[in-house]
Amino acid sequence: MNILSEKNLTITSETVVERARLLVPGLRARQAETDLLARASNQTIAELEAAGLFSMSIPRAYGGLQTSISTWKDAVMEIGRGDGGVAWAITLINACNWMAAGFFPKSVTDEVFAKPNTRVAGVFSARGVTARRVSGGIIVEKGMWFFNSGVYHAHWDLLGVPMFNEAGENIGPGIALVPMSDVKILNDWDTIGLRGSGSSNVSMENVFIPDERIVGLRASTEGRQDGAFQDQPLYRTAFTPLMVAILAFPLLGMGTQMMEEFLETLPRRDIKLTPYTKQGEAAVTHIQIGQLSAKIHAAKQVMAKACSDMDAWATKSEYMPILDRASICRDTAASDQLMWEAAEIISQAAGGTFARRGYVLSRVWGDMKVATQHPFVSLMSNFEMYGRHVCGVNPPLMPV
Repeated sequence: MNILSEKNLTITSETVVERARLLVPGLRARQAETDLLARASNQTIAELEAAGLFSMSIPRAYGGLQTSISTWKDAVMEIGRGDGGVAWAITLINACNWMAAGFFPKSVTDEVFAKPNTRVAGVFSARGVTARRVSGGIIVEKGMWFFNSGVYHAHWDLLGVPMFNEAGENIGPGIALVPMSDVKILNDWDTIGLRGSGSSNVSMENVFIPDERIVGLRASTEGRQDGAFQDQPLYRTAFTPLMVAILAFPLLGMGTQMMEEFLETLPRRDIKLTPYTKQGEAAVTHIQIGQLSAKIHAAKQVMAKACSDMDAWATKSEYMPILDRASICRDTAASDQLMWEAAEIISQAAGGTFARRGYVLSRVWGDMKVATQHPFVSLMSNFEMYGRHVCGVNPPLMPV
C-alpha cells in the first residue's frame, strides 16, 4: 500500500498507527540519504504528511487528528522502527503543535493552523537572548537556540524568551511563537546519531513578538496557562511529564528495530574463536536475547502505563498531582535506560561487524546514544526530582 496514493482515504486516530507501520520499509531504504542530508528528505516529509503523522496533536477543529497520547506513542514508535531521527522530529513537532494549540488564544491558533498540516518546532531554553519590553510585546534583539528538532520542516517556531512586566522588569522565562520567516537556521546539525531529526541551531535578530504570542513557562508547567482548547482533554495533559515522555517514544521504536535486525541476521552468524558455527546455538546468545527482550518489554509496558495515566488525568477537572508528574518523568528516564541497556547487549553480541560504517545496528545504536543524552531524560536528575518530592524538599529544578 502506497501512502501517497491513498490521500483520498480518511485518516483517523485508529488508522494513523497502521499508516506509520507501512512507512517503515521506505524509511529504512532511505537511511543513507537521510544521514547525508542530516534531515528528512522531501519524499519522507510528503509521506509522513499524507499518513497524518504531523497532525496527531492538531485540534479536530483545524482538520487535525487530536489523538490520545497513547496513539501518539504507538505511531511514533513505528516510525522509530524505520528511522529514529525522523521519529524524533515527528514527536517534537507534535509536542510543539500541541503546545501551540493548547496554550495560546484563539486569535493565535486560528492564524497558526489556518493552513492544513501546520508544523511547529521549538526550543524552550535559550542561549544569550537579549530582549526588551516595547509597547504590545517584546523585541528580541539577538538570540540563539540550540537543537531545534524538525525546524527544517516547520512553519512556526516556539522559542524560549524572557518575559517582562509593564515596567520592563524581567519576570521569568516565557515561550514565544514566531513564524519561521523570522528565524535563521544555522545548518550546523552534524552528529553521530539522530541525523534525520534535523536539529539545527537557530538564531533571531531584531524581531518583534506581540504579547499574545508569548506564554509563561512556569504557568504552563503548573497547569495555569489558559488557551483556546483547554476545554478538551488532550490539551489539559500535564505539560512536563508529556514533554519528557514523548522523547521515549522514538527510543521504543529504535530498540525494537535493533532487536528485529539482530534476530533476522542471527541465523547467518557464527561466534569467532568458539566451537559454535551458529551464534543462535550458543547458550550465551539465548541469555542475551532473554535479557534484552525483557528490558525492551519492560520499557514498553512502563511507557504504556505512563501514557494511559496522562490520558486519564486529562479527562479530569483536577490537574495531575505533582508526585504523579514526577513519577512519569522518573519512569520515562528509567525506560530510556532500559532501552539503552538492551542496545548495549546487542552491540556486544554483534561482533566485529558492528564497527562498520553504515551497519544498521551501529547506526541505530548511535541514534539511541544521542537520544538518551537529552537533559529531559537524564536518569539521575529525574530520580533526584522524584526523591526530593517524596522527601518534601522543593527541588531546584524545572517544576513539574
